[in-house]
Amino acid sequence: MIGHGYTGQGVIQITGRRPYAGVMPPYKAVIKGNFEIMESAVVDEDTWYKIQVVPWVSEWIKQQDKNFWHEFRTGNNYKVLDTFNVHEKLYTMLALNWSEP
Repeated sequence: MIGHGYTGQGVIQITGRRPYAGVMPPYKAVIKGNFEIMESAVVDEDTWYKIQVVPWVSEWIKQQDKNFWHEFRTGNNYKVLDTFNVHEKLYTMLALNWSEP
């Protein structure tokens, strides 16, 4: 919708919500190993972990069952790169596959 601004100028007003407003860089520039737990919480008696991963682990997570992971978004609905909320079952598989010796 185009509104009125100062003389000779148009003002653009965007209405409605977009699925996300943009993408933010990961919280940490460098993580130890292939993944790092940032925090955990119990939701409906299940444990979920907020994790940051390296890009190749990010691709692996996105190939898993969507019921067990969600891309992390900020309160402003920005997606955070390589940061996910994962269910404890998926986290266990991730740890078995991607832990460094």
